[in-house]
Amino acid sequence: MSFISLSPARRSAAPLFLYLFLTAAIGVLSFPIRALFVTQTLGGSTFENGLSFAVPAVISLFVLPIIGDFSDRMGERRIIITVGFMVLAISYVLTAVATTAWFVLILVCIAIPFMSAANAQFFAWAQERETQRFGDKATESGELRIGFIAGWVVGPAIAGLLLTYGLTYRDIFLIQAVGYVIMGIAIWLFARVVITKSKEKGDRFSWLRWRDVPRNLLYIALFVALVLSGDIVRLANLALFIDANISKDPVDLTIAFAATPIVEVPATALCIYLAKRWNRKSVLGIGFAAAMLHFGLFPFVQTLEQVVALQALYAFIPASALGVGIAYAQKCAPERMGFATSVIFSGQSLAILLGGSIATIGGLFLSIEMTYFVPLFFILVSGLVWWKMEEL
Repeated sequence: MSFISLSPARRSAAPLFLYLFLTAAIGVLSFPIRALFVTQTLGGSTFENGLSFAVPAVISLFVLPIIGDFSDRMGERRIIITVGFMVLAISYVLTAVATTAWFVLILVCIAIPFMSAANAQFFAWAQERETQRFGDKATESGELRIGFIAGWVVGPAIAGLLLTYGLTYRDIFLIQAVGYVIMGIAIWLFARVVITKSKEKGDRFSWLRWRDVPRNLLYIALFVALVLSGDIVRLANLALFIDANISKDPVDLTIAFAATPIVEVPATALCIYLAKRWNRKSVLGIGFAAAMLHFGLFPFVQTLEQVVALQALYAFIPASALGVGIAYAQKCAPERMGFATSVIFSGQSLAILLGGSIATIGGLFLSIEMTYFVPLFFILVSGLVWWKMEEL
């Protein structure tokens, strides 16, 4: 397969791949423990913990396109990446000494949008860099994202190992702070190749002029938001579902959770391979089909093997929607790479907001099993959006 060949373009992308891997691993170190830190260490409520996911998603949804548009008028995107990582480092230092859940909520509302902006700008910067060097043979953003996914697999495991050796939650936050400072500096070790053309004032994005955004770019962002709308539902309800219907053994829960990120790495590689042989729109349809099957069948599973199989199937949803979707978005506006990449990350933020709302409302009025059916409505709508998308 071409994505594992040792061509000059692939060798050039290897350091970018490693950078994304390290960035993701650092970013998710505290992901498994944040809820426990807020509720157990700081005595916060589950409502406050829920807000720590929902509110940053709302902020990111609105500010990411603006930051992305601003980046297209800058001569150097790495400034945004560095600023974002330094803000993250400061926020994690403050989190490590926090004494109230509300203070952590404020920090998260500042940090998460900067994290999303920095990640989006890295994908935009890396794609421009590689395209200017290798043209059509350049490594695509979706291929680079495999490194990001691998970091998500390794990061939580590292955090668990550190906690086993006696480190505390606060120590983990401090390690993240140091890591982000290092990554903010390391981005400048790459030889500068990208030349960004300054945009005219009339091209600047404003939410009052959102209809001027390329139609297919709006479609792919909305598709991502809708097809991934069940992601938070899955994360919030999986442990409860397994405990109530399958097994109370923590090992079984770990196996079920691990199935998705482990499979997502080869699934993303496969989706990228298929996108080059078929077309991007067709591969995006794989995510739609996988989402329908996952949420339509999950309430009826009765064994751990069935849970693992559907968790593995779920990996094809982000693998296609993001692994291929980022490249699709960048094709929608190749002269506004930062803006296009930020828009699809805004779609991901909207997915978090929708999923968090479904999980919260479903937890109040529906059973665990019935809550799984709710995302099917949004996934069906994503199919209609997919139908309207053009192949680019």
